[in-house]
Amino acid sequence: MKEIDVVAAVLNKDGKYFIARRPLDRQLGGLWEFPGGKVESGETHEEALVREMLEEFDADVKVCRFIQTIQKVAHERKIILHFYHSELISTRFEMKEHIDMFWGTVDELKTKELAPGDYEILDYL
Repeated sequence: MKEIDVVAAVLNKDGKYFIARRPLDRQLGGLWEFPGGKVESGETHEEALVREMLEEFDADVKVCRFIQTIQKVAHERKIILHFYHSELISTRFEMKEHIDMFWGTVDELKTKELAPGDYEILDYL
C-alpha cells in the first residue's frame, strides 16, 4: 500500500483556528481542512509546510511545534497526516487554491464538514 506523508498547519489567532475549503474538483472536494499538503522527497515536514502555505496562500508561516500524527486509509493509500502548531508571520494572505476560508473556535469548527483526519485533531486543540 502506498504511503503518503502530508503536513497540516494549525494556525491560532485570538482563540480561533484557521481552516480552508478544498476546491470542488479535487479529492475530498468541498470539505474543510487545516491547510498543508504532501511532503516531497528530500523535504522535512517543516520545509513542506512552509512551501505549501506559500503556494496555497502566499503566506509565510513559522512552524512552532508538532501536535499529532493521524493515519487514514483511503483509495488504497495510507495517508499519514502530521499536524503542527504554526504561526502566521506575513501580512500577505490570499487564497490561491481553496474556495473559502474560516477562522473559528473549536466548537465552531465542529459544525463544518471537515476532512476525516482533520476532524480528529479537534479533540487535541
